Amino acid sequence: MTASQPLPLVSVIVPAYNAAATLAATLRSALAQSHAEIEIIVVDDGSADETARVARAIAAQDPRVTVARQVNAGVAAARNRALAMARGEFVAPLDADDLWHPAKLARQLARIREMPEATMVYCWSADIDADGLISELRSDVARFEGDVMAPLLVANFIDTSSVPLIRREALIAAGGWEEGLHRRNAQGCEDWVLYVRLAAAGPVLLEPAFLVGYRQSATAMSRDTGRMRRSMALVHEEAARRIGRLPRWVQRFSLADFDRYLGDILAESGNPIRAAGYRLRAVLRDPAWLTSRVARRRLKGWLTRSPAYPPVGGGTLHFDAIDADLGRFPEPDRWTRRRWARLAAARLAAAPHRD
Repeated sequence: MTASQPLPLVSVIVPAYNAAATLAATLRSALAQSHAEIEIIVVDDGSADETARVARAIAAQDPRVTVARQVNAGVAAARNRALAMARGEFVAPLDADDLWHPAKLARQLARIREMPEATMVYCWSADIDADGLISELRSDVARFEGDVMAPLLVANFIDTSSVPLIRREALIAAGGWEEGLHRRNAQGCEDWVLYVRLAAAGPVLLEPAFLVGYRQSATAMSRDTGRMRRSMALVHEEAARRIGRLPRWVQRFSLADFDRYLGDILAESGNPIRAAGYRLRAVLRDPAWLTSRVARRRLKGWLTRSPAYPPVGGGTLHFDAIDADLGRFPEPDRWTRRRWARLAAARLAAAPHRD
């Protein structure tokens, strides 16, 4: 952007359901952005707590905040309600319990404006606990750009819905968030379905910095393993509609990664036997994963029931104090380089029906 160009308006859309405990901190992190040309649209999705009161109190203090309320219809419907109200050139979803680094929007805007055909730009996130302390900071973060369809189908490396900055016109062309998952009791992967649509429509960019604090909750929707499996199956159906038949090896790697994810959820939920079953199935589907550095870390964590990555600052560092440009990452190991190279070379969005 040059000095003569007006700053683009970014529409921050915040779906909120029974989020009174975290919403104020979330909105403050959005209002504190160094890119101040924003509108924040909070959609209270039929909350039974003080969510609406918290949102309206903040809206009374800052005219950039608008609050809408609807009968509970699910997170996708709440986001689509906000999208219909949005006026910005870009849209930035923000969950009502996550936090943003002050430079999040400014850095992503600078990146996406380098490539007009890009549909969205993502960044990295740090896991935070209920107090906003960083509980895990992974060093095996994704570094994919351009045609990211193959790696995206293996795993939702964009991670949380609070990460991407999306061109509004691309988001509308993709149909917004898929509300049908809620009707089919398959919620959980609405974001993943959308990312598949956006990846099929154009390049995806990365701003390599930790700009989002992703709050972990034992009661989150993603803890329902049965619902998440149904939701993940719909991701593959969506991809098949966009690019044709999926390569078998992509499906296999994807199922293995998802089994590891579900195994972690079950272990955290106090069900180690079922967790072991999912983890064993993941190994059988993708045995080469065992040779990776991340596998060694995770296996050690499984056996010791400890995090694969120690908490930053011994678990006492608040997300507000994070250095977004942590430059302490080791080079990817041999397995990771090979796997990333194979995924990057697949170019599924450009060459459908590849097998």
